[in-house]
Amino acid sequence: MSTNYSAVIEEGKVPNTYMTGDVSYKKQTSDIHPENTVVKEVTFEPCARSNWHSNAGLHMLIAKEGSGYYQERGSAVRLLKKDEVVTILPGVEHWYGATPFDKFSYVAIITEVDKGHGVWMEPVTDGEYFLLSSF
Repeated sequence: MSTNYSAVIEEGKVPNTYMTGDVSYKKQTSDIHPENTVVKEVTFEPCARSNWHSNAGLHMLIAKEGSGYYQERGSAVRLLKKDEVVTILPGVEHWYGATPFDKFSYVAIITEVDKGHGVWMEPVTDGEYFLLSSF
């Protein structure tokens, strides 16, 4: 029996086309997960957040460090802490990011990569973000 390890195959900053603020990522691979799955570690600096978007495939987010927000369109914002898991179904419009005073990182397990990329929409404005973050 052999042990398999994940390896970082790509890393960098996420373009501001999809995010507000500084967001970095590490894309990982391993020969033990299917070709149709991607693993990413994403870190948001305080106040950084994604645009509204929906995914083509199933996504699972596992909060690693700090505190962050997750919100589905039409629902209340949710505060995420270390070890919490969010399963995001395909087609659900949502955003996520760091709180104003804390970095936030998560591991994303993205399945069904062959279904294509998600749809990126409008940014979460500063007004919306700070109103939501006052809950």
